[in-house]
Amino acid sequence: IDTQSQFAEKMTLFWHGHFACRDRSSFHLQQLNNIHRSLGLGNFRDLLMAVSKSPAMLIFLNNQQNKKQHPNENFARELMELFTMGRGNYTEQDVKEAARAFTGWSFNFQTSEFVFKKSQHDTGIKTFLGQKGNFTGDEIISIILEKKVTAQFISQKLYKYFVNYTPN
Repeated sequence: IDTQSQFAEKMTLFWHGHFACRDRSSFHLQQLNNIHRSLGLGNFRDLLMAVSKSPAMLIFLNNQQNKKQHPNENFARELMELFTMGRGNYTEQDVKEAARAFTGWSFNFQTSEFVFKKSQHDTGIKTFLGQKGNFTGDEIISIILEKKVTAQFISQKLYKYFVNYTPN
């Protein structure tokens, strides 16, 4: 209610809604809220990377179950559909390939810090949004952020939140 940074708090609320998440751990949820607050007015890449590697998001979107033998597509799908590009801007094959790139992403249950479990990562060649390579999760996010549709999707959400629900 009484802060010298009302806009930062408004952006924290915006990102909280944009990166919708549920977790039983209040500590993980506070961590995620702190990410929104500390990075919410900065570079979207930094914010997206931090949110994607947060325990709350990894748990909520089942990425701790994403292993090279059995990729779980939930995180990859929601990353593209809800957080970056919007529906219709990727294929089902893109979801499958991105899920493979995010294998091994987890966190330390004692410290709640992100960890990359190399032994669980699929090191095979992936084809994602027209590009081919031995992509990691970080590289998949970079490819998504290079797409014009991502900037349009985020800008439109910000416009609707702050200006008018009907984009101009």
